[in-house]
Amino acid sequence: MAPAVYPAGAAKTPGETLALSTTLASLGIPKYAYQALLYNPTADFRMLLNPVILGVQFYDASNAAGARFENDGSSTTLLEDLIDRDTATGTGTAMDAMATGDFLYIWTSDVVSGFRVVIGSANAELATVAFTYRKTDNTWAGLTETDGTASGGASLAQTGSITWTAPTDALKVSLRSIVTDNDALAITGYIWRMAFDIALGADVEIDELWTLNKNTDRGYFRAGKEYEVSLDRRNVGAIEAVLASGTSTMELTWVQVAGV
Repeated sequence: MAPAVYPAGAAKTPGETLALSTTLASLGIPKYAYQALLYNPTADFRMLLNPVILGVQFYDASNAAGARFENDGSSTTLLEDLIDRDTATGTGTAMDAMATGDFLYIWTSDVVSGFRVVIGSANAELATVAFTYRKTDNTWAGLTETDGTASGGASLAQTGSITWTAPTDALKVSLRSIVTDNDALAITGYIWRMAFDIALGADVEIDELWTLNKNTDRGYFRAGKEYEVSLDRRNVGAIEAVLASGTSTMELTWVQVAGV
């Protein structure tokens, strides 16, 4: 078979729907999609393209030096498991009984106001999430989160969004440049660090993860018109949309190009 010549044509066109209302809805873009067809038949909507997640790495404080930054081993990387939208692998066993000194590091292409967290296996321990970010003075700073994944006092107990006011002093940096562990990912991006005040349950898994936009100046899109959108996957990883009033259902077709 001859290799694809780029720009290549479409190879697959899977579709799905997104329920819209006056409450913000968001959806991670499948990793193979480089174009999208968007159609909302009954209501005008506003939409933003959200930053991409560049990398995810788990830090296990109980491991020996040089082996504390790890992936869960079930697939190529935690990043692929969390954003592929095709499997239920997610974080796998990485967050099982996650201790207070452990972290889940997440790199993004731009500053974000939180993450949408799809739970694969819920936490039942009364743990409270704490996010920190790397700021311009090269220190870690705390965020004030609203935790939509909490239920009955337990964070990561249900699918939801963890949100905060986007900081204006976040630093774009490589984690390897600021820690001594040479097994940290050498990715340059904005770094968000998830931790908990007590250990999580014995079986806890995030299935999918995507970003929420720091901006609210969403573009205007009209009802009954199909929009063809090309996606810069170096910078775009999710969409978010909202209605001024009422409810409707957006129809999305993801376009996978040949060879991807």
